[in-house]
Amino acid sequence: MNVLLIHSDSHRYDCLGSSGLRPCVHTPSLDRLASGGAAFTHAFSTSPVCTPARASLLTGAWPSAHGCFSIPSSELNRSARPELPVLTRLLADRGYRVAWTGEFHQELEHPPSREYGVEEFVGLSGYREFRQKHGIPPAMRPHGFFGDADLGCPPELSSPAWQADHVIRQIDERRGEPFFIRWDPPEPHLPYSPTRPFAELFAEANLPPWTSFPDSIDGKPAILRRQRRIWGVENWTWRDWLPVVRLYHSFVAELDRHIGRVLDHLDARGLSGETLVIYSTDHGDFCGGHGLMDKHFTMYDDILRVPLILRWPGRIPAGGRCDAFVSNSIDIARTILSAAGVDAPGSFAGQDLVSIINDPAAPRRPYAYSQYYGTESGACSVRMLRDRRHKFIYHPTGQRHEFYDLQADPGELRNLIDDPALAADIARFEHDLWDTMKASGDRLASIWTRMELQGTPSIAARLGMEK
Repeated sequence: MNVLLIHSDSHRYDCLGSSGLRPCVHTPSLDRLASGGAAFTHAFSTSPVCTPARASLLTGAWPSAHGCFSIPSSELNRSARPELPVLTRLLADRGYRVAWTGEFHQELEHPPSREYGVEEFVGLSGYREFRQKHGIPPAMRPHGFFGDADLGCPPELSSPAWQADHVIRQIDERRGEPFFIRWDPPEPHLPYSPTRPFAELFAEANLPPWTSFPDSIDGKPAILRRQRRIWGVENWTWRDWLPVVRLYHSFVAELDRHIGRVLDHLDARGLSGETLVIYSTDHGDFCGGHGLMDKHFTMYDDILRVPLILRWPGRIPAGGRCDAFVSNSIDIARTILSAAGVDAPGSFAGQDLVSIINDPAAPRRPYAYSQYYGTESGACSVRMLRDRRHKFIYHPTGQRHEFYDLQADPGELRNLIDDPALAADIARFEHDLWDTMKASGDRLASIWTRMELQGTPSIAARLGMEK
């Protein structure tokens, strides 16, 4: 049995055609993958920041356990704890030939190598050399992080095309032996830079606003208004956002095209029937949702809810949909070990997704839970707990928590944290969040947060000094 993991960067769940949420999305390859396997409808990022999410994928542990809290350029920068077992090493020790192409976000102390069981790593610096060799001019970026089409690059020589070529080669070089091939395309992360044919797919498209777009952010944490000021988008209308959103849709479509090439190659080599294929991403992207750019400082579905598709012919029924709550990074890690017949170390905290798909009696989480610690703009702890109806976003160092009725308000526009009619629901979520943090080994589950979340006596009350 082989494993192919395709793990992109910043792919929103609603920008997957099979989600049915945005008919304008163009993802025929991923939709085909979903029709041949199972798609999860409630997969959420373990931590909606690139590096900690990727560290969870390798260690199978929550960020609070592996200790990698943010991206390398932040004040919180550090890699995952080196003593933790690593997915790729565990597979290599079981006889898997491990190859990796694409993004490495310094989630480990050293780049992927035989130290971690990786016999070949093709990093993105190789594409820069490839581009120079072929005389492709540097991409022009007059709009910076907001994105620009890469008009000087032929589509067959783009970054996702180059990455897919290497993945195809790695498959061919490992035929006949069990392989684990990991492809981490950095697309569709900002700045969005599709090549011309894909940019033209949406060049004139009148794309509908995100459900979350018309957000005044009144009654929400002040840090969100600060983020709008930093990006300079406080007064942007949907017309202002539309060119950015078009490029994002185009970038998703371009990535999908090359995912299709890799899937076609598995078919052509007769490997599809013996390969578990997993597609997911580290987190989503605001891209104008809530009037914000990038991600950070809160836990809306724009950045938390992610695509997750598994295809394994003969083991996973085709065309299935599963609504179980999934923490994608830690659950993918556990699932790969289970599929490969490798006993998971105690540090791997996830669940086996194949069992959840096939066994209605398999344990399922009552909630989705996610951890966040901050970015270059500063350290900032946030936690999220949600069920089918409500979402609680806990800002322990901020001035305002958030609570949403997801049935009445799927765009998470109206913060109901002060609604007296919901006081019992909010109290239940506060209580259960602390228990969830404690059960996951989250150090934020302390005596200090318990006083707020579960109503234990204050410090003065414990000492008999409360007035």
